[in-house]
Amino acid sequence: MKPGLAAASLALAACARAPSPLTPARHGSIGAPSRGVLTDGAELRPSAGGVRWLRRNDRHWALPRFASAIEGAAALVAREKPGAALTVGDLSSRGGGGPLAPHFSHRSGVDADLLFYVTTLEGASVESPGFVHFAADGIARDEAHGRWLRLDVEREWLLVRSLIEDPEARIQWVFVSDVVHALLVEWALSRGDSIETIRRACELMRQPDPGGIHDDHIHLRTACSPDEVVAGCDLVGPRRAWLAYDLPALTDADQDLALDLMKPLDAR
Repeated sequence: MKPGLAAASLALAACARAPSPLTPARHGSIGAPSRGVLTDGAELRPSAGGVRWLRRNDRHWALPRFASAIEGAAALVAREKPGAALTVGDLSSRGGGGPLAPHFSHRSGVDADLLFYVTTLEGASVESPGFVHFAADGIARDEAHGRWLRLDVEREWLLVRSLIEDPEARIQWVFVSDVVHALLVEWALSRGDSIETIRRACELMRQPDPGGIHDDHIHLRTACSPDEVVAGCDLVGPRRAWLAYDLPALTDADQDLALDLMKPLDAR
């Protein structure tokens, strides 16, 4: 195929994935995280209890249920362990679609970068200064403020646990470094938390390759719900045994309606 025709074919294929008069049912998260678009998203609000933005930009949009789940988890941490708010990095842009540098994904409203909760070495909760890298001992150097910080494992696990246990969050991945993964699981085990939740956490937490070590934040990804798949969301990656992936069975009334809609107008 000639280069010009190839480019045109790719453009048409991309357009076919987006909402249009020919595809009016497509809405929400459309396509895959690395090449999709977002419509009808919700903004993860800085006014929500326990949440602050790292940057004031237009990259805080997601599927409404996903944004709500993150807000709810942050509010839970703020109630159970008052201190600095959850610092939120990039989600998706309001319209989604197109590259969102420097990310490989974040295009379709199913991804969220959340910076770690941190404390001083003395244990005082402080706002995250940004993307600082934590070593195996849970300590990081904050060069901007000339200080050392400790990963707040307690608050971080509260956040992760809340999201994993929330059926509306539908967490498919928690991309994070092996080091932080180990620290969180060690903390959860020492506290006697639910073995099932810890098992799920171990299945969900992965150090990505490629994509960076993720020793300075967690990258959440939510799995499409059955309704969202019908509306155009591409279900990519592994299925989690504890999440529902099938639509409810049709009732007799649903089947009768579907049959009526397929009849010719003069036969109804």
